Amino acid sequence: MDEKHLAKADFITSIFLILFSLLIMIYTVFKFPRFPEWGGIYSNPGFVPFLLGLTLFLMSSYLLIRSLRRQGHLVRISREGLGLFFRSTVVVRIFICFGLFILYYLLLGRIPFMINTALYLFLSIIIFGQGKWYIALIISAATSLAVYLIFIRVFLVPLP
Repeated sequence: MDEKHLAKADFITSIFLILFSLLIMIYTVFKFPRFPEWGGIYSNPGFVPFLLGLTLFLMSSYLLIRSLRRQGHLVRISREGLGLFFRSTVVVRIFICFGLFILYYLLLGRIPFMINTALYLFLSIIIFGQGKWYIALIISAATSLAVYLIFIRVFLVPLP
């Protein structure tokens, strides 16, 4: 991909990331609970997500400025271009990842954590990997069990 196409891709990506980071920051400010008895803003559950959203916003703003300097804002959108974009392998894989993540989120709390996590990992390995199904099953089950045990026994964090 040449410099001109990269600048256009950076411009579009930066716009989406800026909007997403603003959504994260707004959500953490207005929707996360606050516990003043815990010792201030630093110990509230929304503090770290807010910082991550702020960091994403700052990095995306830098990407936007850099793309504007390289004339990345001169984007022409056409029907053929959109068709090629949505049929490209990268975009299809991104939508599959989002679909798997949404499925994982919707099943969280409805089925046991280990089964949900193993299912998510298994489907991810089968869809994006090139291994055999029984190896994917072993890897996903072992990883799910390891994550569960580490969070329950080591970090003492209850999982759904």
